Amino acid sequence: MESYFIGITLPPALEAEIEAWRRRFHAPRTAPHITLIPPFQWDHSYAELAAVVQSTASRRPQFTIRGAGIGSFGKAVLFVKVEPSPELLAFQRDLAGELEQFGVPVETRPYHPHITLATRLTPQRFQAYVEELADYDPSYEFSFTRAGIFQLIDAGRGKRWQLLS
Repeated sequence: MESYFIGITLPPALEAEIEAWRRRFHAPRTAPHITLIPPFQWDHSYAELAAVVQSTASRRPQFTIRGAGIGSFGKAVLFVKVEPSPELLAFQRDLAGELEQFGVPVETRPYHPHITLATRLTPQRFQAYVEELADYDPSYEFSFTRAGIFQLIDAGRGKRWQLLS
């Protein structure tokens, strides 16, 4: 059984901008993304998972992803905001429903799309990072082109999430 999560990959320029901040803040080395389906266990083939994700995405008309500004979850996580558009919410809901048919539990918390900058912060680090971000006012827009599948792999000195497709 393998561990995966599904996320929207970012266009190269936005990915580089976000990754620069993530490195400053010592964030985990997962490629910047917008999580659609949080980590789950999958006991079917990777090909089946890829087919479910591709099939669900292909049934949706192309849509635009927008966001602006910085947000936080308490004082433990800093992120770039993502607009929860009806199209994004519908795609996430459809994908969760399709995966549920394969035994992937549906997340009980409301879906809150975002791009993580820093996690697992102490109150002191949170405040320091907020001050560093004072002049950073991200604003972006891009067309959704695909959902990426990330797998938890053994990276020698621990595990990390790797984008497969």
